[in-house]
Amino acid sequence: MSLRSFVTSAISNRTRRGLTFEVARLRARAFHHIRRAKPTSPHLHLGCGKRKIPGWFNVDVARSDFDIDLAAGTLPFPDAVFDTVVSQQVIEHLELESQLAPLLRELFRVCRPGAELWLTCPDMESISRSYLTDGGGALLADRKTRWPDFSLNGAPASHLMNVLFHQAGEHVNLFDFRLLSWLLEREGFRECVRTNESDFRSRFPEFPGRNDDLFSLYVRVRRP
Repeated sequence: MSLRSFVTSAISNRTRRGLTFEVARLRARAFHHIRRAKPTSPHLHLGCGKRKIPGWFNVDVARSDFDIDLAAGTLPFPDAVFDTVVSQQVIEHLELESQLAPLLRELFRVCRPGAELWLTCPDMESISRSYLTDGGGALLADRKTRWPDFSLNGAPASHLMNVLFHQAGEHVNLFDFRLLSWLLEREGFRECVRTNESDFRSRFPEFPGRNDDLFSLYVRVRRP
């Protein structure tokens, strides 16, 4: 057996994904110290993944307009350069006090007065309510409308709670509106409003639809 085959068989898929992500984080963090970003737009798409939105400055840990480590505690941007920040399904991947809170403080710094911050993430309240109502059946049916091949491999629908809460170890925290608004206001943002995908896409029609209202929390705040 080759060394590569041995490593592949000996290390779990979760561990391999984690190591790959940590290497990307280290690479992006190293660049923080040797170059500063020159945003090409006043609209910041934070944690863009594969969804690069035309007219936005799309950043993520790798293969973005400018690679950054969101958990680094600093952002390589000048003060007060963004009018809008959008981040979809990202903040649940960050530890609340050591990673997310510093990121929010940095976003406050790089946003101009009056700037809007739109966040979405899994909604602890909606997911828990679905579990209590029908054991997660509605959430499972909703998931299959978007990913028809998704399967729990015979497990009851309640197992979907583990998928949503943990996502193979990628999720660190879930939020409800009370917790997220408390954190945002603690870091200086104001006018925290619970919204939805329809409101979000009316404001930003260039973003593709996710059809995730059933399990997602949409929040809008402003930088005073």
